[in-house]
Amino acid sequence: MEEMAQPLLSSSRCGHSEIEESIPISSSPSSDVATPPPLKSCLHRARTAPAMSVIPVDLLPHDSEPALDTSSPIIMHASLLLLLYLSLGMLAYFFNLRGFSVVQTHPAVDAMYFCIVTLCTIGYGDITPVTPVTKAIACVLVLVGFGLINALLTNAVNHLLNLQESAIIDSVCCASTRPTSYIVDAEKGRMRIRTKVGLAVVAVVLSIGVGAVVLRLLENVDWMDAVYLSVMSVTTVGYGDGSFKTTRGRIFASIWLLVSTLAVGKAFLYLVEARINKRHKRIAKWILKRDLTVKDLFAADLNQKGFISKSEFVIHKLKEMGRIGEKEILSICDQFNKIDLYNTGKITLPDLVIVSR
Repeated sequence: MEEMAQPLLSSSRCGHSEIEESIPISSSPSSDVATPPPLKSCLHRARTAPAMSVIPVDLLPHDSEPALDTSSPIIMHASLLLLLYLSLGMLAYFFNLRGFSVVQTHPAVDAMYFCIVTLCTIGYGDITPVTPVTKAIACVLVLVGFGLINALLTNAVNHLLNLQESAIIDSVCCASTRPTSYIVDAEKGRMRIRTKVGLAVVAVVLSIGVGAVVLRLLENVDWMDAVYLSVMSVTTVGYGDGSFKTTRGRIFASIWLLVSTLAVGKAFLYLVEARINKRHKRIAKWILKRDLTVKDLFAADLNQKGFISKSEFVIHKLKEMGRIGEKEILSICDQFNKIDLYNTGKITLPDLVIVSR
């Protein structure tokens, strides 16, 4: 670096006039004044500087491309698959009406209600298949819905929640002058765990509350039964001792069950995440405060040199915290060795040039 910096420093010392003087001045044939000899330019190229022409184009820095918006495809694919699932399920129900034991309200509403209840894996028992054909149809609906549609809908919900989290972070950061606040951690660019837990509790209470109120008004049940059936529904338990029996109730259930089960499921995941994060923080705090022992010294000395470097100390602490495992470390070292062709212990520009060819 010092050899490369020397010619650059010497060129920076050259003034503008010196550069102009280095340009040869042409004289006209009629002029009797002798042309002064051209001055040697103080600008010269360092021999150790790499020639840019030999560097592959893919190794040169490029302007970062704008991130593509993937929100529309995710939501569109989830909506199309859900629509296809409901359409096929309703058609199968219509062509086999006598193969189901059902408390009938309206055929179209009953068909959609049956598909949603099957998709959410609740199973109230108010609509059940009774023939071999309808039982086979129910098996297909359960497997396809639970295995594929739910996974895609979960991805769509996760994407919407990420967009919501980004909007909350932007609004809080714009409103607050502090780099961090009680709601978000602006330095890490994410919501705090306590915020996610709060949103999870609100989602659970709101889903149960809306279901209980509608059950009370549309299904004409008392408040205890309404809350009980609402909780059994959003948690996908479905004992079968209660269900939606009116046309308006089943229309509401077709929308509410799909939204509430996904929201409550994500809310419980937030609670689990908060618990795991708290445990990881406690373990990390204990590890960082613990004194280094002789056993730790030998365990962290990867190169068996009798001492540990700063990088080895960091790797050892990350392994203790469970952030990285032996398999990941070996994979990273193997990738480094593939680039370090001459076993110099470092990666240089010629190594990248050779590997890229």
